[in-house]
Amino acid sequence: MAKKKKTESEVETPEAEAPDTNETQRPAPSKPTGAFDGARIKKEREKKGMTHEEISARTKISLKVLRALEDERYEDMPNARVYIRGFVRCVARELGLDQDDVSTSYVPRWEAWVARHAEP
Repeated sequence: MAKKKKTESEVETPEAEAPDTNETQRPAPSKPTGAFDGARIKKEREKKGMTHEEISARTKISLKVLRALEDERYEDMPNARVYIRGFVRCVARELGLDQDDVSTSYVPRWEAWVARHAEP
């Protein structure tokens, strides 16, 4: 007697793997509206109850740069777009914010400052 072939709906599917509990759990990105400047990033950090020291330990970004980022003291930050964008995205990720929204809002502010302070 021939075996009946199982239909697609009868085929057993493997169960989803359990998440790795050893990974650091980050909040899911949220989508607040509006521009992200240093003050807004600081407000989001404080709302989450996180300190500069916690973010620095997780991201390896120096405390000086984290504070400069929030205070928009661009002169105390590296003078390279790739670093600024990377720092902002790392902080956004730690705060559970959308990295693209934060970086596309913050980086142009830094670029405008650099353009105003560039030597002729």
